[in-house]
Amino acid sequence: MEIGRNAFMPPLPTPEHFYFFTLSTLYLMVNFLLHLKRLSLTLLLVSGGITFAYGQQKTVSGIVTLSPRNEPYPGVTVRVKGTNQGATTDQNGKYALKNVANNATLVFSAVGLLPQEHKITATDNTLNVEMLEDQRQLQEVVVQVGYGSQKKRDVTGAISSVNAQQIQQRQAIDVYDALQGQIPGMQIAQESGRPGAGNSVRIRGIGTLEGGADPLYVVDGVQGVNIDGINPQDIESIEVLRDAASAAIYGARSANGVIIITTKKGKAGKPRINLNYLQSFSSLARKLPQANARERRLYEAKMKGSTDPAGAPTDSLNPSTNADNDYQDLLTRTAIRRQVDLSLGGGSENMNYYASVGYLKDQGIIINSFADILRARFNLDYKASKRLTYSNRVQFSYSDENRISEGNTLNQALQRPPNFRVYLPDGSLAGNLGGRKNPIAEALLRKNFYKVYNASFFNRIAYKVIDGLVFTTDVNLVANYAHHLEFSPKLLSNNNDVSTGGEDNAFRTYWQIQTYLNYEKTLNKKHTLGALLGFSADRDSRRGANIEGQYYVSEEINTLNAAQELNLRNTNTDASRNSSASVFGRLSYNFKSKYLLNFNVRADGSSRFGTANKWGYFPSISAGWRLSDESFMAWSRKVLYDAKVRVSYGITGNDQIDNNASRQRYVFGSNYYNDISGVVPASLFGNNTVGWESLKQFNLGLDLLFYDGRLSVTADYYNKITNDLLYRALLPNESGYTERYANFGSIQNRGIEIAVSGYPIKNKDFDWNLGFNFSINNNTVKKLLGASTMLVARSGGSEVIWRIREGGRLGDFYGYKYEGIYSYKASNAYTDDGLWQRLSPVIGADGKPTGAYTLNGAKYTGNVRTLSSNGDVFTGGDVIWQNTVKDGVIDDADRVVLGNAQPKWTGGVFNSFNYKNFSLSFNVYISWGGTIYNRQRQQLNAAAINNVTPEPDFIYNSWVKEGDNAVYQRPDKAAVNNARELSSLYLEDASFIRLRNLKVGYSLTPELRRRWNLPAVNVYVYGNNLLNWSNYRGYDPEIAFNSPLRMGVDEGRYPRKKEVGFGINVNF
Repeated sequence: MEIGRNAFMPPLPTPEHFYFFTLSTLYLMVNFLLHLKRLSLTLLLVSGGITFAYGQQKTVSGIVTLSPRNEPYPGVTVRVKGTNQGATTDQNGKYALKNVANNATLVFSAVGLLPQEHKITATDNTLNVEMLEDQRQLQEVVVQVGYGSQKKRDVTGAISSVNAQQIQQRQAIDVYDALQGQIPGMQIAQESGRPGAGNSVRIRGIGTLEGGADPLYVVDGVQGVNIDGINPQDIESIEVLRDAASAAIYGARSANGVIIITTKKGKAGKPRINLNYLQSFSSLARKLPQANARERRLYEAKMKGSTDPAGAPTDSLNPSTNADNDYQDLLTRTAIRRQVDLSLGGGSENMNYYASVGYLKDQGIIINSFADILRARFNLDYKASKRLTYSNRVQFSYSDENRISEGNTLNQALQRPPNFRVYLPDGSLAGNLGGRKNPIAEALLRKNFYKVYNASFFNRIAYKVIDGLVFTTDVNLVANYAHHLEFSPKLLSNNNDVSTGGEDNAFRTYWQIQTYLNYEKTLNKKHTLGALLGFSADRDSRRGANIEGQYYVSEEINTLNAAQELNLRNTNTDASRNSSASVFGRLSYNFKSKYLLNFNVRADGSSRFGTANKWGYFPSISAGWRLSDESFMAWSRKVLYDAKVRVSYGITGNDQIDNNASRQRYVFGSNYYNDISGVVPASLFGNNTVGWESLKQFNLGLDLLFYDGRLSVTADYYNKITNDLLYRALLPNESGYTERYANFGSIQNRGIEIAVSGYPIKNKDFDWNLGFNFSINNNTVKKLLGASTMLVARSGGSEVIWRIREGGRLGDFYGYKYEGIYSYKASNAYTDDGLWQRLSPVIGADGKPTGAYTLNGAKYTGNVRTLSSNGDVFTGGDVIWQNTVKDGVIDDADRVVLGNAQPKWTGGVFNSFNYKNFSLSFNVYISWGGTIYNRQRQQLNAAAINNVTPEPDFIYNSWVKEGDNAVYQRPDKAAVNNARELSSLYLEDASFIRLRNLKVGYSLTPELRRRWNLPAVNVYVYGNNLLNWSNYRGYDPEIAFNSPLRMGVDEGRYPRKKEVGFGINVNF
């Protein structure tokens, strides 16, 4: 059967189409802006001629530098006082103003610097100015909050910021990379080391079961943007709203915190071009111990009760089993990453623009894995009149990835016997052998291609109605298209006889309209009143299709046209959408920045809930008191520069469940009877009574500045309780359904967050910026619906791994406690007093048990009892499991909570040093406490599967004969009681300290740049993930928290890489 490609899906745009469209768009935009620039220059000349008639004028130019290091400082506004005439210093600190009157006064200003005024005399044609930092004004820096902005010193919620300079120091590859370890209370973990891999982000712990645990991302006012496509080079600032008072203005989507990303704007003056290029080399950060061919033969001998590898069967003439492969070396490589970013920014008095394009080519350390990413952006701000402004943000991204399967490559590489061949005598790749896949063939021949297109469009019109009152309308659109192609040739099938493949398509559109009024008025220079009132509506629509085929006529043609047989059972389409409408408001009062009060409220209606619970209401209140401004604190001002106490309480919501959770759905074509398709109810039973998940949070914070602002300390305590947890509750089998959504219980998270930063040393030639943050979170399950305990199996399996219970924590591992190995058959001996105390057999001179026993060193004369499981009595070489319930039978009742996946505390340390034109910066990330279930090791050492080679530690320390003092059980796959899924033997410490990144740079000196008229140039070398301190025996202890119910399991992930590289940054 042949299906035409167009019958199933629209034609795909190619990367060439995307490149052409992006570059053409940028070309047209730049030409448009250059024409505007020429018009502005013409108008300037005309106005200059008019001004000339009134007085003698000239051109004044110079260089602006920053004390104490006397470096050129870009972005300083130079304005003729009393006029609109002005300019901005370029990357070399240079400025030039034409038609300046002899008696004019020039005003020099920039955020964070003390403004200066200089009067021009008849002889002043050149005016060089040295600016000074204003520590007080640094607190005037504006941070983004919901639907507006606030001065940093007036913030009453728990908001942390990361600026462009901090992002640049980290040489971040994406937004997650830029944030990890920077924000107290925020945990970021990459899902794997694969290029383009996703990340899990958790703010202040985990407060949901299945309602979606990711924070809300807001990019330039656009909600619902996929931030994977954002270039860190384009980011001006990132604000993380951690408490409910700050986040509640976003209502239903803000229960897990809010991350606001603001991209760069152009600045008035000449066009500025920035070019950044880097190249890096990556390798496997940690190589795991792996058995060689001799150790494999020793293992085979041990399975037969011998310790002599010479006794194991060998066949030097059999090409299938005479190799000695190091699969990790064969499977991995030194990978190269290349990245180039180009941006153009500039503007005039009424308009500014910023355009950028970036390309990233990232090889994975596993052969044939890669990610190619193209990102482009155009930002425009236009002031049409004194009252009307227009803003536009356009972002495009395209990614092309080959996502290597960890299970078919990495896990197979660790399990496959090293003496199995990889290549056939003719040089072609070998297929499956003895039930073990060839990991090299899997990596090179299996195709798993993903192409993803992302676009977002933001348009804002703001109209100043009267002084202080601004009416704003935002119209936002987000579109995503993903295409997935997979193909597996015959060689990779179990019997080397079936080729399979498939294609998936997914298309998403999201639109949002927001309209709001913002009012702010200051009375008597003391009282500042603010008000916000707005409305929002949005819709998220998704469509998808999947089709699979097999028996391809040619393995060179991977489209479904070549499939001779379609798999109709796995062919499906789907469509869904959800909508919401909201009304929100805010009131604020500020008395001289001394007493601060904010009140927010939002009402959200969600289509995901039934009529009775469609609307949720989310208020919050916060207050601040600037203690340092009180007269009774005058004594401390020589040391205490600023002190503010913050307190807040708020309610936020969560509706992140199935779009049709409240409705009954039906599935078409999924049930076959005599080859006839039918209609059946979906396994998820619709529940019209399910309601909002709500989070109530209290926050108490303290902000301190010491020594003229050189030392900053921020501390927060929070207590948040999530009620009416959204969860898929199981239904009885007789109901005909599997599960339904219900409001299931409550979870509490309490914690402390501390952040400290400052400049221990700061002078003309040398400065040192130091900072660290620390956070601790205590997670407790307070209530569960209908039961006090819930058991959770691993994803895709039936083995119970976790126990969720009232009074416990999410991530509690639930399994069997390992207590050692029975050295003798007679070692399985216990007292007959109901306490089941373990006895020690008496060993005779011949090394064999005598039949006598001791208890705690004293002779035992009572009856002896033995432990068993599944009817089998444990013998020598079996695992000693804790007999928890004291009944003599090891079964499910003996499982206990063995540990927890969540860390006890996390933190980050950052340092930056600048000596003249040299710079050094590094960041350290710390995660302390918690445990990991190393299931990859458990599967290797279970001795339960044919042709799986355990790790060398197992081979050398497993039990063989009576009397062995072993760590691991006898290698016998028939002894199923030794291969239990979860035990304390494979629970490992998750603590680690990581040198996250290190960067050393050199910038051309100002003298050299002026002498040779060179642009600002910075060259640098850097490294990521260079050092790790951990006791974990897997590849990496950093495990992503993708599912709140299922966390902390390492089943064999794409390894994390160690990276070193170099780069150059040029500003024109």
